Amino acid sequence: MIKMEKVDLKKILSLLLDFKGEKIKGYCLERLQEGADAYEIFNELSLGLEEIGKGYENEKEKRYFTSDLIVSGRNMKRAIEILKPHIKSKKSVNEKGVVLLGTVKGDVHDIGKMIVGITLEANGFRVIDLGVDVDKERFVKKVDEINPDILGLSALLTSTAPYMKEVIEALKSHNLRDKVKVIVGGRAVTENLALKWGADAYAQDSIDGLKKCLALIGERV
Repeated sequence: MIKMEKVDLKKILSLLLDFKGEKIKGYCLERLQEGADAYEIFNELSLGLEEIGKGYENEKEKRYFTSDLIVSGRNMKRAIEILKPHIKSKKSVNEKGVVLLGTVKGDVHDIGKMIVGITLEANGFRVIDLGVDVDKERFVKKVDEINPDILGLSALLTSTAPYMKEVIEALKSHNLRDKVKVIVGGRAVTENLALKWGADAYAQDSIDGLKKCLALIGERV
């Protein structure tokens, strides 16, 4: 993961909060011309999103608001459109596995999940994305229906992250927990929380998520 001190966070924030969305395009193209890896740029921008998320959730010193979340999310999606073609895809005759992704109930953030999905697809996984604000009933129904190898749960807010535990418990109550590996991630999640809630793995970012998913299906990283 990119270290904070190596990134001009003030500049990243100005890119993400640019209402017109022109700055983010220029930055991505400039970094690509400099030879930066698409994942490196994703991580740089993700640091800004993380900072905005923290400022939004801090009730005592609220620095960012709903409009900032909307603008930064829109700009991140612009960045994804530019960077996605630059992600090198590893051709594989055999599909590595099926990953079901979703942002849990109450949370409508999908940028991190989208980046993880792109990374997994580029490395031979078939990804099925349920979107955002997904309740446990829908997760259970889809796991039962498609029998994925891995279920990936995402949450950005500290208020919604604990719902991941409810999803895992729902899988248990429907006798599906032993049939699927569960990986969780997002700014509001830590490895300790992941283990406490009963997940099989925790992903710090998209590259870490890829490594963990490969390990969960038994493939050498």
